[in-house]
Amino acid sequence: METKRNIKYFTAPPINVIAIIGWVIVIVGVVLASMFWSTRIPGIITAIVGLFVVVFASGGKSNDTDVEFQAIEKIRNLQERSEKKYEVYEKSFLKMLKPINLLGYDFEAKEEPFYYMKGKDGKHRTNYFCGCNLIFTNEKVFIYGRRFSLTDDLIDEEIAGNYFYFDLARAELEEKVYETKKGDRTIQVPFYVFKLIKADETEALRMCVEYGADVDKAVMDITRAITVRQKELEKRAKEAAERKAAFRAKVEAEKAADAAAAAAAEAEANA
Repeated sequence: METKRNIKYFTAPPINVIAIIGWVIVIVGVVLASMFWSTRIPGIITAIVGLFVVVFASGGKSNDTDVEFQAIEKIRNLQERSEKKYEVYEKSFLKMLKPINLLGYDFEAKEEPFYYMKGKDGKHRTNYFCGCNLIFTNEKVFIYGRRFSLTDDLIDEEIAGNYFYFDLARAELEEKVYETKKGDRTIQVPFYVFKLIKADETEALRMCVEYGADVDKAVMDITRAITVRQKELEKRAKEAAERKAAFRAKVEAEKAADAAAAAAAEAEANA
């Protein structure tokens, strides 16, 4: 993780004075090289020096692509890690709902320092990131993920948990607003929080996610899967209880028949 370059991504001023000076030198060099033959060589040299200054000024700071790549690279193969951790593999996956990956920059981080940046690509980022994989089987939901800082290598934690469907209630998506100051202006940044709610209304999972149609669909699909599996498991449990009761009744009837037969034989013998 290139933490020093990432810190500059979040904290460096948008206008890089050194880079501007470099571009000015480049322009001066190009002008000198094109005006007179006698100034062509000095102009080319000046332009090259200016380019070196520009490269130097921009080389010490991550850009949008760099930060995005580092974040995604950290959460690669989450599903594979989850399968190994819980020893749950594809043959056990719920047919109605395939594994889901959730990810996003964390706007609710309590650690300090907390940085926010709107990239040149228009994307809102903080220096904390979270990614989670959810696997659904016939009996349980398995959660595995990582939450980490892009500016501090010491902040890197594992998210793990597994829950029976009867322990869960639903999935939710909450829209919230992060406020920050930029000069005299107050900037309001919308962000979204995914929540997996347990039956007792506490949270099995809470994380900021990148909003999109796939997230809305995931919330609906997860809630539906919980409801369907609970009904199916309840039906299965009821059928199992009925079979158990029928078996017990059969055993009791056989015992009663055996006892009656034994009593009849004893009475016949005594007669």
